[in-house]
Amino acid sequence: MGELLLIWSVSIILSAAALGWMVALILARVLRERTEQRRERDRRLIQQGLLDIMNGAGDAVGRLRGVRHRARLMAEALLEILSLVRGEERERLISALHAFGVDEIFRRRLSRGSVAGRLAAAEALAIFPGEAAVTALREALAHAHSAELRVGIMHSLIELSAPPELDEVLTDLAGRQTSDSLLYLPVIGQLVTERPWAALQSFGDTRLSGEARVILAEALGASGDFRALRPLCLAARAPEIELRIAAIRGLAALRHPAAEATIVSALADEVWMVRSAACEAAGRIGLRSAVPALADRLEDPVWWVRFRAGEALGALGDTGRAHLRSMAISGGDLSRRAASLALAERGLTVEAA
Repeated sequence: MGELLLIWSVSIILSAAALGWMVALILARVLRERTEQRRERDRRLIQQGLLDIMNGAGDAVGRLRGVRHRARLMAEALLEILSLVRGEERERLISALHAFGVDEIFRRRLSRGSVAGRLAAAEALAIFPGEAAVTALREALAHAHSAELRVGIMHSLIELSAPPELDEVLTDLAGRQTSDSLLYLPVIGQLVTERPWAALQSFGDTRLSGEARVILAEALGASGDFRALRPLCLAARAPEIELRIAAIRGLAALRHPAAEATIVSALADEVWMVRSAACEAAGRIGLRSAVPALADRLEDPVWWVRFRAGEALGALGDTGRAHLRSMAISGGDLSRRAASLALAERGLTVEAA
């Protein structure tokens, strides 16, 4: 009898716990739905108020008083609308919001609340040029820990023509996880394009981390500054595999024919990823002198290298396509398949040759 009572007691406790859990879930859902409904209502109110300001309607600004404390929602709605308008309407809206003190609300939001809300405020502050916005963003950058937030603040500073120093960004990157480095790519790319000489100096610094050099290599190529040619050619022979790949990609973006010797040498690299990058670079730069070496790569043991070599030959005009047709007819088993695929990608056939 005692065991039966224990079983019944446990059953009742478990049933009560399950019931309580279900009630909690239902209440949480109801609260979440109400919060979302309120958020959507306030969003529509803010959007309508912003549209009324642009249209010059009466006391349009005054209608925002009840929601001006919703800094994140205000920032998101403002960014969404400003992405669609230009000219006088845009200037009228920014001027009215500045007079209303919305930028001050965004500056205060930088130092409190969720990361998402602080990020939205940082992005919105880029709309309001002036020393106050720059100072607030720099102070927020000094205390921010999230990589996403730091990058967003840096973007806003660049938009306000007060960019952080490249060395500062590279130092910041050095303390981050590898997964965070992708967030820094656009910022570093912008800084390198605006100040390629400073980037070249940093690239030559032996104390710079390998990850930072990898990012700089591609950014220097994308900058189009031919002064990066020699440093990138040297880096393409570096012992670090990632740096060799990045340097070759940088040379491909730079598209200078003087990189020929470096690219041809990289086609025989022991690492297949380097060979693949070199094949792509040869095609992008238009190195017709690399055609024989690219034809050899059609026999590469790695499929992706063969594919890139075929693409490059197809991009190198009549000479490259002639080699593809020749290999498709008389090459080895691997090169015939790779050459035929490359020709088919361009709507060509061996018989049509």
